Amino acid sequence: MAVPSARASDRGVTATLVVLLTMAVTLQAARERLAPPREAEVPALWLQSPEAARRIMLSFSDLAADVYWMRAVVHYGSERRSQGTGRFPLLYPLLDMATTLDPWFDVAARMGAIFLSEGYPGGPGRPDRAIQLLEKGLSHDPARWQYRHDIGFVNYWWLKNYAEAARQFELGSRMPDAPEWLRTMAAVTLARGGDRDAARKLWTEMLEAADVDWMRRAAVYGLQQLRALDDIDGLRARVGRVTELTGALPRTWEAVIAAGLLTSAPLDPSGAPYALAADGTVTLDPTSALNPLPMLETHR
Repeated sequence: MAVPSARASDRGVTATLVVLLTMAVTLQAARERLAPPREAEVPALWLQSPEAARRIMLSFSDLAADVYWMRAVVHYGSERRSQGTGRFPLLYPLLDMATTLDPWFDVAARMGAIFLSEGYPGGPGRPDRAIQLLEKGLSHDPARWQYRHDIGFVNYWWLKNYAEAARQFELGSRMPDAPEWLRTMAAVTLARGGDRDAARKLWTEMLEAADVDWMRRAAVYGLQQLRALDDIDGLRARVGRVTELTGALPRTWEAVIAAGLLTSAPLDPSGAPYALAADGTVTLDPTSALNPLPMLETHR
């Protein structure tokens, strides 16, 4: 008679735990659907130290990480629904526990960062904690470019720190297997932050290093948009100069030409005419292929 191996026994125990865990989650979901919501209880962690939990769980740490991840999801959903005053007090501790028990649990790190970044009442509004969680994942898996991308996104979307976002995208683009569009994002982010010279440098480097057509087209397009932004600044200055000279706001390019500040109606790099509004505003023509230009914002 064959004797079951220790590995087979472990698999059996793990399977049993998974079944029990699934039953518990199902029952909890049914309870929340049928029972009226109660007053919020004081939340608590089962274990306070992630490292202690990892030692206690031994070979079941991956399964325990799943449990803590599910607790984090339930906690996040419950707090959003109740809009209580706790402001997601256990969200980061639960995510920290899950990603310590399983350092390769990238779903918990990346999705958890989104949860943490959301502003109150949709989330705790802690992009700093989100970056901390992602950097923790990066420390365990330094070659995973997705973490750099996500850190860049948090800086871009929530912190409005465009320079740091671009730096993270650029660092990510140098990692193994990183997609080429990461570098494109770095250049676009710099332009969005107002740093045109740095963006122009990145686009130029990309154009010179491009080995596929779509990269070349993207680089050329980015450089044309930056040139259009420079053109618009220069044209606005000419419009202002005409106003100083004549005492009247020019409403057409012919008035600027008559003042000797242009020789012909200006065209953008795509060949479309620049638009001059009645109030003196200079923009791309609605038909221009360069629309929309990146919106410029200052660093916070």
